[in-house]
Amino acid sequence: MVTPVTRRAGVRAMLDRDEAYDQDPKGEPPISVPRYRRALRAAIDVGPELVAEQGMPRSGAEAKAYSAGVRDALDTVVGAIAQEIEYVPATSPSADEPPRTER
Repeated sequence: MVTPVTRRAGVRAMLDRDEAYDQDPKGEPPISVPRYRRALRAAIDVGPELVAEQGMPRSGAEAKAYSAGVRDALDTVVGAIAQEIEYVPATSPSADEPPRTER
């Protein structure tokens, strides 16, 4: 049975293989750039709708607290991603346009 812990370990192992590929690129990379983009989009698009899906009876106050906690955790994950990709929010009206950086 795949658990969150084993899934996390599997993803870490895949990232380790991908980093090793960077050092010795033979064959196809374990994770392609489009797959990285899909994974990042999936991570940042996760929402706090888990309360209703869990099926656990909760009072209104408990549901609100749970949703707030989930939202905070997801915001922390997105913040970590933003920090790692060095995202800097635009201060101009063209905030939809990502910052340009040299590679």
